[in-house]
Amino acid sequence: MAIRPKLLTLDCTNTLFKLKSTSGTIYAAVADSHGIKVDSTKLDSAFLKNYKEQSQSYSNFGCMSGISTKVWWTDLVKKTFLDSGVPKSPALDTVAKQLFEEFNGGKHWEVYPQTKEALEAIRDKGVKLGVISNFDERLPKVLSELDLCHLFDFVLTSVDAQVAKPDCQIFQLALQLAGNVQPSHAVHLGDNLRLDVEPALRVGMHAIWINRNNVDVPPELLECDKFHAVSNIEEVVKCIKKSSS
Repeated sequence: MAIRPKLLTLDCTNTLFKLKSTSGTIYAAVADSHGIKVDSTKLDSAFLKNYKEQSQSYSNFGCMSGISTKVWWTDLVKKTFLDSGVPKSPALDTVAKQLFEEFNGGKHWEVYPQTKEALEAIRDKGVKLGVISNFDERLPKVLSELDLCHLFDFVLTSVDAQVAKPDCQIFQLALQLAGNVQPSHAVHLGDNLRLDVEPALRVGMHAIWINRNNVDVPPELLECDKFHAVSNIEEVVKCIKKSSS
C-alpha cells in the first residue's frame, strides 16, 4: 500500500487523542468538589443516552437550531445528572457551567503515542495536514494545549462548517480550504467507518481506517482500492509517500 497525496485530513477524537477517563468519572469528580455525590457508572450510562437524544433533537451541538454550544452542553450535562438521580439545584447549574470550561482545553485529553512524531514525518513529506472533526469551537484550544495545533494547515469543525460528518459537504469544504485539492489527491484518516471512511470514499478521497481494536473489515471495503486500514498512526507514515507537488 502506497499513497502519494497532497493532503491528509484527520478526525480528532479517538484518532489523535482520547479522554483520560470516562465522561462519568470526570463529571463525578467535578460534582464532588461542589458537594454532589453521584456514581460515575450511572453518569456514564446517562451521558450516552442523553448525548444521543440531544444530538437527535438539536444536531451539530445546536448550531443549526440557533442554540449556542455552551447552552447545548450545559443542558446535556444537567440532564445527565438528573437521570443519574441528582436533584435540581443551583450547585448543579454551577457544575454544568464548570464542566463546559473544564473541556475548553487539553486537561482531560491525552494524545495517542507517536502521534506528534507521525504528523511531523508526514509534513516532512510535503503533505498538507488538516482536521475534519465533529467538534465545537473549543477544538483549536484543545489541539493547542496538546501541542498539536501548529502541525495543521487548517482546523475545520462541524460547528464552523455548519455541517457535520458524515455529510460529504464538510469534506468538500476541507478540500477547498487546502487550495482546491482534487479528492483523488487527498486522504482522510479516522476511527469511524460511518463518519470518516464511508463519506471520504463517496467524495472520491482515499480513506484510512485506524482500527486499534482489530475489528473485522467489512467485505465491501476490502474490494475498494481507495480503502486502507491500519492499527496505529505510525503505519500511516509508512503508507504515505512524498508528495509529488
